[in-house]
Amino acid sequence: MHLDQPHVWPGTATETLGYGYQTWIIPSERRMFMLWGAAGQRIYIDPRSKLVMVNTAVQEGFDPVALQEMHALWSALVRQLGGDRP
Repeated sequence: MHLDQPHVWPGTATETLGYGYQTWIIPSERRMFMLWGAAGQRIYIDPRSKLVMVNTAVQEGFDPVALQEMHALWSALVRQLGGDRP
């Protein structure tokens, strides 16, 4: 995904996340993304710091609270282990 592809940017593809090539783009100054399974499984990736977080789950339907909690955990890990701000 490139900067010249505004259709995948956060705020355009969806209200909060960008989306393209089966990958969710996490809004940030860093280039981070997430793979999101149908039952709540998620893989978060920060290529700059080489951090990967895998969340195994089985949840019925969309759970916005669970997504917010996982995103908060990911952001804290990137801040703590990633070398600088997400």
